[in-house]
Amino acid sequence: MANIIVVDDSAFLVKQIVAFLESNNHHVIATGKNGIEAVDLYREHKPDLITLDITMPNKSGADALKDIFQEFPEAIALMISALKDKGIIRDCIDLGAKGYVEKPLKFKDDEFCEEFLENIEDALEVTKRSFKKKFSRMIKSSSLCLRSLF
Repeated sequence: MANIIVVDDSAFLVKQIVAFLESNNHHVIATGKNGIEAVDLYREHKPDLITLDITMPNKSGADALKDIFQEFPEAIALMISALKDKGIIRDCIDLGAKGYVEKPLKFKDDEFCEEFLENIEDALEVTKRSFKKKFSRMIKSSSLCLRSLF
């Protein structure tokens, strides 16, 4: 189970995404409707994952992504958008987004739901691997320190 923030300017889509995530044992800790809220919510909650629409008012998801990664380089983000501009999508991936899900979101399609969930799990797996590596390094350096004490 992951703590997730969902940000999209469509209240209807936010409700659908939240329902989908929660029905798959994830916890949506906050929702937002623009990039400014995305950055503020990330600062406040520090989720395991944030989903961002690319095209939103006030600040785009791509700009929010930049701001989030500048402050929190370990952030895990998944882009969800109808935008088909491969350059912008590539920019988001290059910035560090762990994936892209294209709208429309077809929650009545089992194959789509399976792929969407795989995208989320794949993004979260990066966090688990990173934590395991850091923890392993911590254990190794701790045992080295302990050995030097005796």
